[in-house]
Amino acid sequence: MKENNTVKVAVCAGEIMLAAGAETMRVEETMVRMMESRGLAEIEAFCTTTGIFACATGADDEVVTVIKRVKVRDNNLEKVAKVNDVSRCFVERRLDEKAAMEQLSAIRELLPYPNLVRIIGAAVASLCFAYMFGGNWMDAINTLITATLMQIPVIYMERRRVVPALVTIAGGVFGTMFALTFLNLGVGENVEFIITGAIMPLVPGVALTNAIRDILDGNMLAGAARTLEALLTAVAIAAGVGVVLTSWMAVFGGVYW
Repeated sequence: MKENNTVKVAVCAGEIMLAAGAETMRVEETMVRMMESRGLAEIEAFCTTTGIFACATGADDEVVTVIKRVKVRDNNLEKVAKVNDVSRCFVERRLDEKAAMEQLSAIRELLPYPNLVRIIGAAVASLCFAYMFGGNWMDAINTLITATLMQIPVIYMERRRVVPALVTIAGGVFGTMFALTFLNLGVGENVEFIITGAIMPLVPGVALTNAIRDILDGNMLAGAARTLEALLTAVAIAAGVGVVLTSWMAVFGGVYW
């Protein structure tokens, strides 16, 4: 029936947004607006960091409920923007349920950013962070090289669907190893600025920002979950960096060999 299709379209849109890194408030609001545009009543939309629940009553007083679990999450704001465009067209009745579902299915199948784009973006951002934190140009160059090489094993592990915590730890390990190696080869002077800049692409900025927004919007469950996720990611980064620094100093007696 039509009401069932409407709820399914709304949940599909919410699923893509949540999996792409959108905050729960945006996901819930999008779903509600899409269902309201088709005249559904008693609308309820609720989502956590890993699940979506939607319920509405149709014209014949039949209740439609759809539950969707979100297992894989990543940060892809391009998908969020495209789903927003589809939802606006749907609300303005420029798309019906079938056309909206087709466009949402195409958005879901969008490939991640190319590896080269990710590597270049992480390298340039890390270079800027190292210089901004107080490093000199040699420190920035070391950070550029380190961040570039660090992204290679990180991207490989992500493609192999390794546990995200292990990917983050590996990023801290490789980033610190490369930074110390090039520092001892004469590239750079300040190890703290180099390592800090190199690991910045691993920092969960989006998760922490969404956690604060969810808490301010009253979504305490999602906000607490995202905060814990951000803290665990920070601990994983610190663990990777700390293990390498401790081992390096134990073997070589200091930062320099």
